[in-house]
Amino acid sequence: MNRIADDTDRFEEERVGDCVPIGGIAAVQPANNNRLLLFMRDRRVLSAALERSCNSEDYYLGFYVERSGDGQLCSRRDKLQSRAGASCRFTKLSRLVAERD
Repeated sequence: MNRIADDTDRFEEERVGDCVPIGGIAAVQPANNNRLLLFMRDRRVLSAALERSCNSEDYYLGFYVERSGDGQLCSRRDKLQSRAGASCRFTKLSRLVAERD
């Protein structure tokens, strides 16, 4: 598991599957290390790692995705189009879990 820390909280990343339901995403926020935080309607927080050539700050206004027939957003398959004009794939999905002391 990778560890992510900010000034107050520490999180561990747990690998999840390669896909997430598009309709389950409530909000998105750019994070450090070229990642997007996906806030899910079921209260989970997922981390989506972007390709190396991409900048997570380009997604501060959110993103569009072309819907596939299965209603899923999948790593290495679907391309994210930022509202600012960037286009990128994400390479991995992880669930953020509060680190225990």
